Amino acid sequence: MVTHDRRTMLRLLGTGVGVSLGAVGRTVATPPENAGGDGGLRLFSDAAVSKAHETVVQGNYAYVATGSDGMSVVDWRNPGRPEVVAEVDLAADIEEHLDIDAPSVEILDVKVDRDVAALANNSGAENPGGISLYDVSDPTDPQFLAQYDPDLGGPAPGANIHNCYLENGYAYLTVAEPWNVDTDGDDQRDKIWFFGDTGVDIADISDPEQPEHASTWLLKDVAPEEAQSSRAPCHDVYVQDDICYAALWDAGTAALDVSDPANPTLVSRFGSALDASDAIPAYDFSEPTGAYLAREWDFTAYLTAPGNAHYVQPSTNGDHVFVGAETFPKDVGVSDPDVDDYGGISVWDTSDLEEPSEITRIAPPVIDEDDSGKFFTSHNFDVTANRLHTAWYHGGIHIYDITHPSSPEPIADYDPDGYAFWTAVSGRGFTIGGVYGAVSSEGGLTVLHADRGKKRPPAFEGGVRQANPA
Repeated sequence: MVTHDRRTMLRLLGTGVGVSLGAVGRTVATPPENAGGDGGLRLFSDAAVSKAHETVVQGNYAYVATGSDGMSVVDWRNPGRPEVVAEVDLAADIEEHLDIDAPSVEILDVKVDRDVAALANNSGAENPGGISLYDVSDPTDPQFLAQYDPDLGGPAPGANIHNCYLENGYAYLTVAEPWNVDTDGDDQRDKIWFFGDTGVDIADISDPEQPEHASTWLLKDVAPEEAQSSRAPCHDVYVQDDICYAALWDAGTAALDVSDPANPTLVSRFGSALDASDAIPAYDFSEPTGAYLAREWDFTAYLTAPGNAHYVQPSTNGDHVFVGAETFPKDVGVSDPDVDDYGGISVWDTSDLEEPSEITRIAPPVIDEDDSGKFFTSHNFDVTANRLHTAWYHGGIHIYDITHPSSPEPIADYDPDGYAFWTAVSGRGFTIGGVYGAVSSEGGLTVLHADRGKKRPPAFEGGVRQANPA
């Protein structure tokens, strides 16, 4: 029997399908005629952050995931002069504290709750995966606390963690690991479904120096056929008022009751593009991976609508949930994508959480003839009491009035040419737009305001989409 570790299998999955998720070309950042849109957002200030990915804000500090580095902390007490005040070299900290040589690091997501920050390691598995916890009581001097690595019972401990969330002393981690199958009773896996162990792992971090496993919720326990489709990785999570919302790609969004984090229970699931007929045969290690994927895995369905639940966040009162889809039409041969091909943001009425209903969809920004080399799908966003702050990669930052969630109204935008925006978050009356920085290029954050500032692009170089964002 041929055996493979998790990292080998995921690498094969990424390369064996014969489709290149190449980077979107970058153009020279020159001020467009209307960088902020009519009556739109203005650039108040900016700060370059190398390899920037996700950005979150807590008080006067912004925390930025920095890919193969770890994390940067930006002090924006003076919003006109943001400054990088700390940089975490996660690989060095892991080597020092965990005695692991040459650790693999890919931090796409960071979350902060009071004095604790969590860095989600997407590079994977046993070297190590999981999340790294830091004491940020002094944001200018983050201190490594501990590593938490879920063990889902596979042949290697740990998991590739794409995103996470911290809430009230618990960490919620996205998991999308192989579903291992022992068909001959020898206590060794010989078949798997890719992403079959998809769901949410919950860790008790009330003592962040000694995190402990609390529970794991997996889609296969409630919808095994959909988990067997290999199109339902858990991509992101958000927790509010004892409900954990999990974006499960083509399996839609799951709402879990986590009032007892040791015993999460499914309240409802909505927006799924899958059913029992989408289950595919398990992968047998004796077969070449590429041949199996080409025959069984519907790669076009995986990268295009419907489905593609990528990011989720409820309204502040929980009566509505916003679900962003991320699609890649060009990667499956759509030569001239339009707004219907790229992922938008669906708005769901969840006043009755057991029976959610979709009430509207926010389409991506309008695409014109000059946009042929750009990428416009929805990415991460932020919901406040009456505003939705959104990022659309090369579509820029857009703000919507969601006083009436069934009819969001666009009210402001910031779309300088040549920049890809990973996230948009609200803070202290400003919108923080996170500019994506690829592995070898600069990214950063932009501090945007509706009335104050200038209509110009940021001063640092724009970033490009990484080779395999999904």
